Amino acid sequence: MAVTIHDVAKLAGVNSSTVSRVINGKATITPDTKERVYAAMRELDYHPNSLARSLASGLSGAIGVVVDARDAEAFSNWFFGRSLFAIEKVAQARGYQVIIANGAQSKGGNIETLMKEHKVDGLILPPTTVKPALMEAIGDFPYVVLGTPDTLRGDTSWVDNNNEQGAEMAVRHLQEMAYSNIAYLGGYQKRGFTKRRVKGYQRTNTGRETILATDGTSENAYAVAMEALKQPEHPDAFVCNDNLAAFGLLKACRALKLDVPNDVGIVAFDNYPLAEYTDPQLTIIDIDTAMLGEQTAQLLFRRIENKVGNQQIMLSTTLVKRASTERKAR
Repeated sequence: MAVTIHDVAKLAGVNSSTVSRVINGKATITPDTKERVYAAMRELDYHPNSLARSLASGLSGAIGVVVDARDAEAFSNWFFGRSLFAIEKVAQARGYQVIIANGAQSKGGNIETLMKEHKVDGLILPPTTVKPALMEAIGDFPYVVLGTPDTLRGDTSWVDNNNEQGAEMAVRHLQEMAYSNIAYLGGYQKRGFTKRRVKGYQRTNTGRETILATDGTSENAYAVAMEALKQPEHPDAFVCNDNLAAFGLLKACRALKLDVPNDVGIVAFDNYPLAEYTDPQLTIIDIDTAMLGEQTAQLLFRRIENKVGNQQIMLSTTLVKRASTERKAR
C-alpha cells in the first residue's frame, strides 16, 4: 500500500494540513516541526506528487546547480563531488530535486532559461558567473554563490571556505617549526581561491617571498619544484596549493635526496584521501567541502522561503598536523 500524507502526519505527530504546508512551503512552520515532518518523510520513503505540489504552491520542487564546463579542474574533482553530495542531501530532505546545468555562456544562457521557464526555485552559482549583467537579469530570484565572487562581493549571497586564513595558518605553523624560507607552490595564480591563498601567504610570510605557479598537475609541480630546490638558497618549506602540488614536490625531494621534514617542510591544502598515506604523511589545511555544500544549500532554501536577504558566510579551515612538518629540533 502506498504511503500517504496521513501516514507522514501520524508519524510526525502533526495534522495532515501541517505536512501539506511544509511540503508546499506556504506557511511559517517552526524548524522543529519541519524537521519532524522531513524525518517522517525519509523514514516512510514518502515522495510528494511534484506536479500537484507545483500547481498548489507555484514552486517547481527543484533547485539548479550551475557549473562552468570550461573549468574542468574546479568541477570534476573529489572536493566538488563532496559539495554536490551535501547539496543533494539537503535538497532531498526537503523533497527537492537537483538539476545540474552548464553556465559557461557569457550572457547567462542556461541560467536565464532555468529561471524564465520556472524549472527551478533557486540557483547555486559558481563565482565565475557573477557579472553585473547576469546579476541584473537574476534580480530577486533566489540564488547563492558557491565560493567567493571576485566582484559584487557585498551585493551577493555566497558561502566559501576561508582560504586566506588557511594559508596564514600554514605559514605560521611552518614558522613555529623553525622554517624560515617558505615558498608557495601550485595552482593557477589568477583563480579566485588560489589568489586568496597566495594573499594569505604573502601577508603572513616574513622571509623571502617565492611564489611558484604550476599548471595544476603533479608532473608540472615536480618540474617547478626541482628547479627551485636546485638553487643554492632553496626554500626550506612549501605551502602547496593542493595535494597534487605536494605529490610533485615529494617526488622532487626524493630525487634530490632531500629529507622531508628535516630538510624541507610541506603543508598542503585539501585533505585528499591519500594525504595521510604519503611518505611522510602530509600536514594539511583541511577544507570542509561537505560543510560548504550543506551551508550553501541551507542558505538557498532560506532565500527561497524569503527568510533572509543577501548573506555572506565564511567557513573556517583547520590545520591537521602530520609528519611532513615534524622537524627535529636544531
